[in-house]
Amino acid sequence: MKSSALLLAASLLFLWPATGSASRQTTSPGQYFTIRVTVTNAKVTLSPTHAPRGSTAIFLLANYSSASRVVALGDATLKGHRGTGFAVKLARNEEKRILVYLTYRGPLPCSIISGGKTTLVGVFRVT
Repeated sequence: MKSSALLLAASLLFLWPATGSASRQTTSPGQYFTIRVTVTNAKVTLSPTHAPRGSTAIFLLANYSSASRVVALGDATLKGHRGTGFAVKLARNEEKRILVYLTYRGPLPCSIISGGKTTLVGVFRVT
């Protein structure tokens, strides 16, 4: 009886530091990053152009051009989701907010589709 109690106490003392240190190293929710994408008749701005993997990106999309545009980031289409990214149609003077959890590490091309013509405007990098 004494030996089993002693064994239990010794094992608890041995395991206690391991559980304490493991709780600090577990996965916690990542940070939120705000990325502004502004479309005008003259240019498209994407700022900032990178964010760390595991974070949540809040894309603030604004179309200040004279016609509607489709903003596409990564590997997605309006008809279905194929991978990491999105495609959103913005009417003239429309603003939208898109949340994307960044699980993919690497470049995500940003393009604008207008009148059936696709134009690559930049690359968003997940580091």
